[in-house]
Amino acid sequence: MPGLTRRLAGHVAGIEFAKLPREAVETVKRGTLDCMGVLFAGRDEPVVQLLSKSIPAGSEARVLFDRGRAGSADAALLNAAAAHALDYDDTGLDGHPSVVLVPAVFAEGERLGAPGKERIAAYVAGYETWAELLGRDADKHHGKGWHPTAVFGTLAAAAAAAKIAGLNPEKTTNALGIAASMAAGLVANFGSMTKPFQVGRAAQSGVLAARLAAAGMTGSADALEHRSGFLAAVSPKGRFDAERDIERWHIVRYGVNIKRYPVCYALHRAIDTALQIEVKPAEVELIELRLGKHQAGMLRHSSPQNAPDAKFSAEFAMAAALLNRRLGFAELKDDFVKSEPVQALMRKVRVTATDEADADEPLFAPFDVVSVKLADGSVQTRQSKRHAKGHARDPLTLEELRAKFDDCTQGKQAALFERLLGLESLGSGQML
Repeated sequence: MPGLTRRLAGHVAGIEFAKLPREAVETVKRGTLDCMGVLFAGRDEPVVQLLSKSIPAGSEARVLFDRGRAGSADAALLNAAAAHALDYDDTGLDGHPSVVLVPAVFAEGERLGAPGKERIAAYVAGYETWAELLGRDADKHHGKGWHPTAVFGTLAAAAAAAKIAGLNPEKTTNALGIAASMAAGLVANFGSMTKPFQVGRAAQSGVLAARLAAAGMTGSADALEHRSGFLAAVSPKGRFDAERDIERWHIVRYGVNIKRYPVCYALHRAIDTALQIEVKPAEVELIELRLGKHQAGMLRHSSPQNAPDAKFSAEFAMAAALLNRRLGFAELKDDFVKSEPVQALMRKVRVTATDEADADEPLFAPFDVVSVKLADGSVQTRQSKRHAKGHARDPLTLEELRAKFDDCTQGKQAALFERLLGLESLGSGQML
């Protein structure tokens, strides 16, 4: 039987729009809509401005939608970094699928004049690749220091770019082999500008790997499963399975989760829960938050002094939710984070982690618990739902998704929203 790299390449090459489940197509469109919206919201972030200065002009694909053009790989880098700069993009597969796949697919799709149906099929090819590789490791990658979006996203972007370019199984095998040597990203960089940069690099590297494979560059045909290959490298304990059969339609099983708050997704259930507790902040003596150990491991900052750090702070999330009864763009400002009411309430937050894991999503505990003790000795305790609102199993309505898109685009891209809703109707060479 062929090895995993060849089998996965053959699976990718064989994906066709006409054979996609309806649920898969709808998931791609929701992920694309959300990604495009947050891309607009993140276009002026400092990391995007820095990267913009380092990317040479080109002609293949649009940059930041209407701010010039660049080579397709560079466009994928910048667009992905912008879409992830606010950490407001969708989640799934222990990472952020759309923020890598949409920029890669649309940059290469624009270069090649690919119609909407082919772009959708390419996204699915990337998603399936990511899910196949992630699910073969028994250990959670965040716990090992790997950022799955930057690591698995690189191979997913390569698969998507290979698919949209129509590469055959042999060249797709080479694209995966090349991308396997380009995949990297660290949890230690969460909260810094490097987090959106390493996500952008995943999109860029995937596009570049596919283009090099198309031009004739080779990679090892067993780059994924070899004892010194990709899976072994990201699984130091060697607890991975390279032999099992390729599964179909992970995208239908897992989908994408749309964020309602521009902070780390590990906090979203807790924020939903804290917003159910109505207290006067001045009367709060203690706030206790219990969540999963892997969730807690992503939340690096206990006393943040700026907005980027606050995105990865359980203390800030609880303080902001109880103080302002919301957590949106207005709260993710340095002045608000540093304000005395926020800082004072953050000092009253205690975080504990549990080893319990959700059966379907072991990165999370089965539920989170928020407990608030008041000065009079009374305690209010709430247990979260299994899934945050916006999760694939508790999805946003179309109108709620539209409201987030309008908020991100300041209500100026209503026509784009409608065009993306009909993405499968986009013809060859047509622009959005």
